[in-house]
Amino acid sequence: MAAILRSSFIVTLATTFLHPSSFFTLALVPPAQLPPKIYTSASSIPDPPPPTDPFIPSIFDDALLSVFRWTLQQQSGVALPNISGFDGMVAELHELHRRSRGTDELERVSLQTMTALAGPIPIVYKTFFARWEATPAVLAWFAKYLLPFLVGEMTLTSTSSSHDDASISNNNSNGSGAVGGGLLVERCRVLEGSKCMGVCAKMCKVPTERFFAERWGVPLSMEPNFETGACQLRFGVVPLDVEDDPTIPPGCLGRCPGAAVAALQGDGPVEMC
Repeated sequence: MAAILRSSFIVTLATTFLHPSSFFTLALVPPAQLPPKIYTSASSIPDPPPPTDPFIPSIFDDALLSVFRWTLQQQSGVALPNISGFDGMVAELHELHRRSRGTDELERVSLQTMTALAGPIPIVYKTFFARWEATPAVLAWFAKYLLPFLVGEMTLTSTSSSHDDASISNNNSNGSGAVGGGLLVERCRVLEGSKCMGVCAKMCKVPTERFFAERWGVPLSMEPNFETGACQLRFGVVPLDVEDDPTIPPGCLGRCPGAAVAALQGDGPVEMC
């Protein structure tokens, strides 16, 4: 089943190299989203406003979701067949989070899932293309068309904003941030569905950043905005550690199911659900 994702990636890659003019499109992108507002506690972050234009998955999105969910079930050992579709996958993420023995296990399951889905593609890309100047823009382009089933609609952006002087890795040697390489997830489906900072950070952000750095040879910074539900991805940019990131405060979001359980059990504040 994972061959579907690999085939889609290969077709897109071939199209890119057969039509190099597409890189001009990648260069003409808006700046990255400004960093989110900093809060001292996750519980004080307000809920995002109701969506005005909910994501409607296509048949292709549904097929990719089925492949992803099946692979996640194989790697985690958690399956809730009575809950279908995207809601079922989110419920399985919560169940895995509840059963896990710690952050390391959650990151390992996520990393193994991505590795199983990608097959040999990352190794090939790392060997031949990782240091190519256009690599951040190319990976952002692939993600825009392959990942809406998981995170929703995305918009290509630059890797920097007008107020952002983040250092660009050697993979983007011009260092200007004026070319593509950024990708704005307008309203992350996983974050919106799970309502959980722990699921976002431990099962998406950290393992995905590690996956691209280790397997693709390209750093990736993922910057969720818990107030809006958006997430700014920047390929070619080295991320901050979660512990050093001021935009990821301690505690649980007020809307998080884990926070409600902790409150009922009288556990008091937690570092992160």
